[in-house]
Amino acid sequence: MPKAIEHLKRQSGKIHSVAGTNQQAAQGRMLRELKRSKGGMTVDQIAKAVGTPSQFTKALRIRGQIARLEEELKALNVVEAPKVILPELHDAVTGRIDAQKVADFMGVPLKQLSEGLGLYYKAVHRSPSATGFQQALRPVKRSLELLHEFFGPVGAIRAWLNTPHPDLDGTSALETILEGKADAVALILENAWNGIPV
Repeated sequence: MPKAIEHLKRQSGKIHSVAGTNQQAAQGRMLRELKRSKGGMTVDQIAKAVGTPSQFTKALRIRGQIARLEEELKALNVVEAPKVILPELHDAVTGRIDAQKVADFMGVPLKQLSEGLGLYYKAVHRSPSATGFQQALRPVKRSLELLHEFFGPVGAIRAWLNTPHPDLDGTSALETILEGKADAVALILENAWNGIPV
């Protein structure tokens, strides 16, 4: 191989090596910064979570854009458009809360939910979205809406419902609801949502 070509090949290898080193250093700095902002995750955990370097860089850029857009929205001081949270818990025809769908969502039998809310099971079974059941179902639905906003997936909501809570004298929210005290659970969640200490 001619010396000139060999020299260029060595130089281009060095340039590539330096560029790679600079890119790795930049990624390392970004990972360390993310580690500080993510509260204690190790750099390896963050790197594994974010995927390839190009995905990582893109994710950082998108997060920055989201943060800027959220600040712009706050500055506009506009009210959010109304929305129905968990529309799947409503009857498709009447739009009323459906007791069967609520029971299924919570992972409890309809009979147990009905009796816990002081409703006659056979009547609820026949017409789960009847007008007469709406008042009893509202605080349960509101609790599920708030839990959905806090946690998202139904599995996490069910886990919270089945976990003993100190503000409910050590019973779970599900037990409290099924004892006819759905308003107490809704109140705790409303307070948490609004940042009011119990």
